[in-house]
Amino acid sequence: MMRTLVTALALTAALGCSATPPDQAGVWGSDQATLTMADTSATLRILASGGCYGSYGEFGRRMPAGAFTIPGTYTQLIGAYPGTIQYPAQFTGTFSGARISLSVSVPDLQQTFGPYQLTEGVTRQWPACAYP
Repeated sequence: MMRTLVTALALTAALGCSATPPDQAGVWGSDQATLTMADTSATLRILASGGCYGSYGEFGRRMPAGAFTIPGTYTQLIGAYPGTIQYPAQFTGTFSGARISLSVSVPDLQQTFGPYQLTEGVTRQWPACAYP
């Protein structure tokens, strides 16, 4: 009986470990977007014309390996007070190895941004757009 319990616990632990998402902290990027991920949050900056980012998205949980849908927010930078407009958003895509395919759906705008094909370690440094 004890041997069966130990075997069951070991199998449960092994299966639990295999479902753990890979380490995601770091920067993932392309020519159109950069995704910066910490342990439990991520920020996607989307390139605008003029070499700056004019919007960004944020979500507060890790991506699972494979296909995913994660709720978050989409923020547009604007040239009037308060400087930004924020909307609820859905982040969908696939996470596989050193590549992420990521789209941002913003129902209030009836618009989807992406998909962006992001590669691990690709770093782009764009300033926030300064709107007049």
